[in-house]
Amino acid sequence: MCLIMSNEFTYMESWLAMLLTTYNNNPSTGLAKTINFYLNKILHHDDISFCGEKQCEYLAMKRFWQWHARHNEAG
Repeated sequence: MCLIMSNEFTYMESWLAMLLTTYNNNPSTGLAKTINFYLNKILHHDDISFCGEKQCEYLAMKRFWQWHARHNEAG
């Protein structure tokens, strides 16, 4: 069960959702790197420790987007 998250954390999650939607409509390596950057910020935010389930989901997303950013860069 997650505790109430700070406004800053909630804002970062909303921003990430917008970036993912934008990527879906217009994929680019730069946007994949930006998504990866925001996932890193979320994973290093103090609030992430309040919800282990979200932490696992964001770690999996980070691995995917790291790979995706590198894969698109090479190709």
